[in-house]
Amino acid sequence: MIISVDTGNKHMKTENCEFNSGVEILDTLPGDMEEVIEYEGKYYVTTNRRISYMEDKIADERYFILTLFAIAKELSYREKNEGLLSQNLQEIELLVGLPPAHYGKQRKKFREYFYRNGEVIEFAYKGIPYRIVFKEVKVYIQAYAAYCLLAVKKQLSVVPKVLLIDIGGFTVDYMVLRFGQLEMEYVDSLENGIIRLYNTIKAAIRQKYSILLDEEDIDNIILERGGVYKTELKERVREIAIGYVTELLGRFRELGIDFNTTQTIFLGGGSILMAEFIQIVWKRYGGEYSVIGARI
Repeated sequence: MIISVDTGNKHMKTENCEFNSGVEILDTLPGDMEEVIEYEGKYYVTTNRRISYMEDKIADERYFILTLFAIAKELSYREKNEGLLSQNLQEIELLVGLPPAHYGKQRKKFREYFYRNGEVIEFAYKGIPYRIVFKEVKVYIQAYAAYCLLAVKKQLSVVPKVLLIDIGGFTVDYMVLRFGQLEMEYVDSLENGIIRLYNTIKAAIRQKYSILLDEEDIDNIILERGGVYKTELKERVREIAIGYVTELLGRFRELGIDFNTTQTIFLGGGSILMAEFIQIVWKRYGGEYSVIGARI
C-alpha cells in the first residue's frame, strides 16, 4: 500500500486528509474514541498551535508522531471507503518530501527516521489498534513529485520551459524544467513562505491597531470568511499580502527567470491562499500561469 505524506511546516497532508502541524503530549488519559494516538505508553493529540519552524524535522519525535496521525487518518478513510481492515498488519510504502535546499543533506537521515529498520510499529488511534511496517520509504524533492503527477495531466513534458513555484509554510520551493528535464541551476528554496507573511501581518496589525491576530484570523480575512473584522483592518491585511506576492515574484527576476518565457505553475497551500493576490500582481508580468487547486 502506498501512502504519501506531506510533512509541512504549517499542515500535514495525505491524499485524503489535512490537519495542522501541531502535536502535544497529554497530561491526563483521554476519553474513549478521542482524536488521540497512543504510542509507546504515551498519548498524543494534534493541536492548532503548529510546531515552530524546524529546518531538521528529525531532531525529535514530533514529526514522526504527526506522520502516524496522517497514516492513521488515511487508513481510517480507506477503511470506510475501501473496506480496509485495520486489524491486519499494513505493509506501507511511505512517500515523503524535502525542500530542494535540504534534499541532498537530509535525504538519507529523513528516510531512516521513518523507516525504523523495517520494524513493526504498533499504535492506537481513537482507541483502535494499528500495526504497520514501512516496507520502503522514498524521499522526493518537494514540488518535483507534484510535477510528475501534473506532467501527464497537462502534458508538461513537451513544454519548452516550466517554472514550478511551491509556496509552503516556511519555504518557497522552485524549479525550472526544460522539456521535462530539471535545470539544476534553478532548483532551490527561498525562506519566504506563508509563515513569514503571517508574522509580518501580525506585527503590523499589533503596532497600528493593538489587535492580536492569529494565523486563522489572517486566513479568514484573506479568504473573506466571516464579517467580524473591521474594514480598515481587512484592507491593511490585503495590502500586506499584495506586497508579499510582489516581493516574491520580484525575486525570480533577480534569479534570472523571466515569466515571459516560461509556463509558471503555482503549487501548495500557500499558493491557494494567495491565489487572488497572485492574479492581481501577475497583471504586470507576461507569460502563462496557473494556480493548482485554486478557484479564481
